[in-house]
Amino acid sequence: MGTVFVKSVSFLFIILLGVAFRSLGIFGEKDHKIISSIVLKITLPAAVISSTANMDWQPKLLLIPLLALAVSWGMIGLGLLLSRGRSAGERALYMLNLPSWNIGAFALPFLQSFLGAQAVMAACLFDVGNSIMCTGGSYALVSVVCGGERPDLKSVGKKLITSVPFVTYLTMLALVMLRITVPQGLLDFTNPISVANPFLAMLMIGAMFRVEAKPEYIWSAGKVLCIRLAVALILAAGILALAPFSLEMRRGLAVLVFAPISVIAPAFTEQCGGDGGLASFINSLSILLGVAGMLAALFALGVM
Repeated sequence: MGTVFVKSVSFLFIILLGVAFRSLGIFGEKDHKIISSIVLKITLPAAVISSTANMDWQPKLLLIPLLALAVSWGMIGLGLLLSRGRSAGERALYMLNLPSWNIGAFALPFLQSFLGAQAVMAACLFDVGNSIMCTGGSYALVSVVCGGERPDLKSVGKKLITSVPFVTYLTMLALVMLRITVPQGLLDFTNPISVANPFLAMLMIGAMFRVEAKPEYIWSAGKVLCIRLAVALILAAGILALAPFSLEMRRGLAVLVFAPISVIAPAFTEQCGGDGGLASFINSLSILLGVAGMLAALFALGVM
């Protein structure tokens, strides 16, 4: 327990270090994008390869990406229900910021450090379904309802096939399903890179964190985040009690549902006529809630 506590404090320290570096001018306003590119294109794929290469495949694991899709669709429906009778912009805000999770750059480093390979595998499988929605699927659906720009399936597909983490997920999933062994030489190469993933991901989160709020944002942000928290609690309890997976996988899924909102959500909200500033404010607050929620979930599960 002492080791896990030290890791938790270390994670929080790295996030605060990123915040401090940006506040002091050591990091520029756009430097977090450089760190993000390194995480998403180098260290995260390496972590996925290292953590999933030796997993035993079971057909029932395909239920995990389907669960992610079902939950995303359910959250979009909930946003549609809760925003009925409101403006198109407000509807877009609810429908795009209730679903989607920042798994690759946020939840996965937590699971990589505090749980094990099976939890990481569960996160990767969940992110397959989550990525389909948060990289364009949700926007395509919401734009039809709210009257924004309507991307075709080609544009959504292009976002997916140019996403290095998504392609890595699918490649490793195919290898595991076909029981193709990843060469040990490749694992020896990716392991040192994967070790850097938690540090860079937490530093990136700190560097990108900023709260620029208007007083009128507080109520709307509170509602969205409270709904997400309530849904996360229900999902975590349901997964732990009912999901037909190993305990480590169930724990991983129960923790990742507290992850913050996808960083793409504010841009899509603005494109659908919503308040981009409010969406960005909600996104930043969801990072704080995500850190607290995931650490609390780890504590509740007896990991800490």
